Amino acid sequence: MGPQRIFILAAGNERGGAATHLVTLARAAVAAGAADRFVYLMAGEGPLADRLQAVPIPAVRMTGGFMFVLRQIRATLRRAAHPVLLHAHGPRMNVLAALAARGTGVPWTSTIHSDVYQDFLRKRWKSAVYPRLVLAALRSASGVFVVHPRFASFFPGKWTCPVPHALEVAPLPEPRQFHRQRLRARLGVGEDAVVIGIAARFDPVKDIVTAVRALRHLSPAVHLALAGDGPEREAILHTAAACGVTDRVHLLGFLDDVRPFYAGIDLHVLPSRSEGVPSALLEAGWFGVPNIGSDIPGVRYLVEDGVTGRCFPVGDDLALASVIDELVRHPEEARRLAERFRAEVLPRFTPDSMLRAYLDGYERLWRDVIRAGCRR
Repeated sequence: MGPQRIFILAAGNERGGAATHLVTLARAAVAAGAADRFVYLMAGEGPLADRLQAVPIPAVRMTGGFMFVLRQIRATLRRAAHPVLLHAHGPRMNVLAALAARGTGVPWTSTIHSDVYQDFLRKRWKSAVYPRLVLAALRSASGVFVVHPRFASFFPGKWTCPVPHALEVAPLPEPRQFHRQRLRARLGVGEDAVVIGIAARFDPVKDIVTAVRALRHLSPAVHLALAGDGPEREAILHTAAACGVTDRVHLLGFLDDVRPFYAGIDLHVLPSRSEGVPSALLEAGWFGVPNIGSDIPGVRYLVEDGVTGRCFPVGDDLALASVIDELVRHPEEARRLAERFRAEVLPRFTPDSMLRAYLDGYERLWRDVIRAGCRR
């Protein structure tokens, strides 16, 4: 018999794809009548913790410094009726889980959402130190789940289980044309403006400056709308000024609901240097927006160039501009790519398939690794 209770450990301030993944998992568990199998441990406050309040699934909020949160995790695990499994999401949570499990004897696992070597590009010293720290912590995990098969290569000899990312989007009551007009009114641009959109945190790994530089090669009618914020904000503004496109780059800040944003843009761009399985591509594709992404494994996992979207070489603003210009000039081709994405890609990433992959993975991890280790 597998674990009776899964404790999901995540940072309360998590945003982006990992946060969407966890909220979707919670909703899928509720819909399947499996909510009592899970308890969400939220380390700190923030967007993810707030989003989970709307989901009827057990959750514990833990506040305070690192050591105080660590003590709360240990106390929660010790009080739980065993057998239980601790499941961490995110680099910092992996370190917390490794320390918490050491103090309680509870086995733990993790989901790897991104390339561990690309998670800390903002600071050179962090990119040198933190991946080693995270990988050292993961050595004590009983096994890991991976959202992209290639991430299994980080853990030779360790039990790994692929789990599909998932998409759960509530439809908007208004047609796309309504949101297209509303977005242009917010940006202060004309009805005939072409709006390219990116919804992402402003981080070096997202390489938003490449999209900004691409604007200088495009018609003045093409604008870039950015939903998000972060440490690269000043670099984005500086690049826009240097390229003479400041009036065509629009920073909207973090949006509580990105659905109207996706419904209002003409093309979606993801210029990242590294991705797991990008929620942004799935979300944009759900609204029928053609996807353009950098030619990296995480993007190619969803986008086949010329079939379900378009790809361009990482960091190549001229190539990106060429792809954008081609799709702007040939809207029928853009529609064809969007339709193929909806028909061929989206059905592979459903909440039910993600939940089933996790529940099956927990059973196999418990049987093949954890209990097998106890018998040796």
